[in-house]
Amino acid sequence: MQDRPLLGLILLAVMIGLGIQVVAPFWAPIAWAAILAYVTTPIYRRILQLLNGRRSLAAGVMTTFMIIVLLAPASFLLSRLPRELADSYEELSRAFDEPLVLPQALTRIPVLGPILDETLTNFWNDPEIRKQHVKDWLEPWSRELASMAGRLGRSFAQLAVAIIVLFFLYRDGDAAVRQLREALHKIVGEKADKYFQAVGETTRAVVFGLIVSALAQGFIAGVGYQIIGVGTPILLGSLTAVTALVPFLGTVVVWAPIGIGLLVAGKVSTGLALLAWGTFIVNPTDNILKPLLISGATDVPLAVVLVGVMGGLLAFGLIGLFLGPLILAILLTIWKEWLNDEPQGSAAPR
Repeated sequence: MQDRPLLGLILLAVMIGLGIQVVAPFWAPIAWAAILAYVTTPIYRRILQLLNGRRSLAAGVMTTFMIIVLLAPASFLLSRLPRELADSYEELSRAFDEPLVLPQALTRIPVLGPILDETLTNFWNDPEIRKQHVKDWLEPWSRELASMAGRLGRSFAQLAVAIIVLFFLYRDGDAAVRQLREALHKIVGEKADKYFQAVGETTRAVVFGLIVSALAQGFIAGVGYQIIGVGTPILLGSLTAVTALVPFLGTVVVWAPIGIGLLVAGKVSTGLALLAWGTFIVNPTDNILKPLLISGATDVPLAVVLVGVMGGLLAFGLIGLFLGPLILAILLTIWKEWLNDEPQGSAAPR
C-alpha cells in the first residue's frame, strides 16, 4: 500500500516526460503565445466584461485583435522591404563600381590619415580585391535568401500554432493558472501567492521594457535616417529595432557603419549628423527607457536582464530574447522572496 504513492509519482514523471517530447517541436510558438496572452490579459478581461462573460466569444475577439495588431505592421514592412532592398542593392552597386577616396579632412590627420589612405588603397581600391569583398559579402546573403522560402513555410505553421494556443490561453488561461497555483500550494504552501505576484510583475516589466525600448529606438533611428536622407529608412529602422534587443551589440552596429561610410564617401556633414543622431538621441533612449520600465517597476537589476538576453538568445534562439531575462528575473525575484520570508514561529533576535 505504501508503494502506491511512489508508483503514482513515477507514472506522473513518465507521462510528463512523454508530454514534453510531444510538445517539444512547438515550444517556441507556445512560449510566444503565453507571453502575448499574459501581457495582454488586462485587455482581454475588459473585452470579457463587455461581452457579459462569454469566454469563447471574448477569446475569439481578442485573438482576432492580436492577429491584426501583429500582422498589419508585418505586412506593411514586408510590402516595403523588397523595394527598399532593391534600392539598397542599387546604392551598394554604385558605391562598388568606383574606388573610394578619403576626404582631405581625414587624410590630413597626423599619423592616422596616411594609414587610412594606404589601407583603403591596398585593401579596397584594387579592383580584384573589391570584387572578392563583394563576393564574400553577397554569398552568405544568397544562401540565406535561398533557404528563406522553406523557413517561411515553417514560420507560417508555427504562427498558426501560436494563434490556436493563444485562443485557448485566453479562454482557459484562468483555469490553468488556478490549477498551477493549487499545485504550487501543495509544494511550497502559502509562499505560492507571493511567487505568483512576483512572477507577474516581473514578466510584464521585462517584456514591456524590452519591446518598448527596442521599438522606440527603431522609430527614432528611422526618423533620423529619413531626415538625414540616408534612404531605406524603414529597412534600416527595422534593423535598428532588432539590434536594440541585443545587449553589448545594440543599435550602433547599424547607424555607425552607415555614418562612417558617408564620411568616407565625402558626405561629411551627413555622416557627422547621423553619428551625432545615433550617439546623442538613439542610444540614450535605451539608457532611459530600460531602467525606467524594468528596474523601475521591479527590483531586478538591469545587468541581470542584459545577461539574460544574451544567454537566452544563445540557448533558445529568438524567443530567448524574452525567455532568458524572464527566467533569470523570476529566479532572482523568487530567491529574494524566499530570503525575506521568515519561518513561522521564529522569534526576532534580541
